[in-house]
Amino acid sequence: MRYITPTEWQEVSADQHYLNECLAITEQQNESDTAVVVTADGCLIATAEAWQHASLALLNLKVELQARQQFRTSLLGEVRDVRSFLHDAEAKRQQQQQQAGAARPFDRTRAQLALEDLISQALLLGASDIHLVFDPQRASLAFRVHGCMVGHVERSRETLAAAIAAALNTRSDDFHELFDEQRLSSASINVVVMQHGEPQRLRLRVQKSPTRNGFAVTMRLQLERQSIQRFTELGASAELIAKLSIALEQANGLLIIVGPTGQGKTTSLAALNLMIPPDHKIISLEDPIEIIQPHIEQKPVAVDHPELNFANMVKVALREDPDVISISEIRDAKTAQAAYTAALTGHLVTATLHAHDCFGALQRLNDLGLTNRVLAQQGVLCGVLAQRLVKQVCQHCQGQVPASGCSGCQNSGVGQRRLVTEFLEVTGELCNALRNDELDNYRMELQQRGWRTLTQQLQAEDLCQV
Repeated sequence: MRYITPTEWQEVSADQHYLNECLAITEQQNESDTAVVVTADGCLIATAEAWQHASLALLNLKVELQARQQFRTSLLGEVRDVRSFLHDAEAKRQQQQQQAGAARPFDRTRAQLALEDLISQALLLGASDIHLVFDPQRASLAFRVHGCMVGHVERSRETLAAAIAAALNTRSDDFHELFDEQRLSSASINVVVMQHGEPQRLRLRVQKSPTRNGFAVTMRLQLERQSIQRFTELGASAELIAKLSIALEQANGLLIIVGPTGQGKTTSLAALNLMIPPDHKIISLEDPIEIIQPHIEQKPVAVDHPELNFANMVKVALREDPDVISISEIRDAKTAQAAYTAALTGHLVTATLHAHDCFGALQRLNDLGLTNRVLAQQGVLCGVLAQRLVKQVCQHCQGQVPASGCSGCQNSGVGQRRLVTEFLEVTGELCNALRNDELDNYRMELQQRGWRTLTQQLQAEDLCQV
């Protein structure tokens, strides 16, 4: 018996006559991977576990289909696909009933299962984010995998909206409002899903915002057991690692990692903290805590909170005798000033910042109130690392996706991403350039000596930033 293909899923619809029976079989063994559906063209699709543990019920369905001369074939299906298809069919039926004035509330358990199946699919794809866009009639679903948006499909609006609402209302510790599609909100959701037969705990960062005729939801997946990768594992050069090691030997100063959103800054910050000697006390201030780092003190920060904001928490951390303060992101002038104060008082400060490149980071710090003359002071800066993640061709299909599709890259032609960096060392020449506002001239001098900017590296290798 073969598995139904993704293309075939797109071409079939559920047989409403057998929908209740399929739901009953599926929900009788709610904790297992048993799921079954009958399509309108006579296909009996069930999971391998259903064929094993609910064979009698499936046989009865098959006999009934044959008696009505409707049976065409039997197929295997992945549990997440069968359940999603089944729940979408039920939601569509409820929508039709609602239009006829006979609707009943969407079952919360089904909504929770729909969310878990969605997350399981994301984990299988190796996705970093789940993107949902809702309009009045339908919902579109996509996953970000290695920087590419893949798996664009339409799903039942009712199913996915109910899944999001149920998750926010029952699984979030920081969502304290009624679910409103037209309200801007963010929250965290703790979920446990089965992955390869083992329970996988993870946290979802959920951002919901209204659109012109609906709303959009983005969910970032954060695995609770996510291991910390060292810079060697991230693909950093030996030269870069040596320069970072020298910067980390400084007793105080700002060591900043910069880049746009989604370029791995948080991962690199964790790798940087891993390079700090274990006899140093590190306090990390994060909004939110993404990567569990057992060797350091991680403190959650709430940006808009009167007491738990970054600037105030830096002051709190300074009173706790740290050697290093790590800031997940310098977002505003108050945080920049607090980081500067921490550096001046004899602490090493590691942080991330949104900027295009190393020299752009200096300009961004200017915008946040740290002038070039301030940055030129001894002990304020000790290094700036700018980075990008760039696409690499899928090793399975070499970028030439066959008609049958490529499971290795989810038909994107793109494989794992790799790190491209530029590092700005803090020297006397840089400090003089800062004092005299001659950064453009200094950058040209660096390039004449062989210093390669991110842009030059990407252009030289014809790499595509993602």
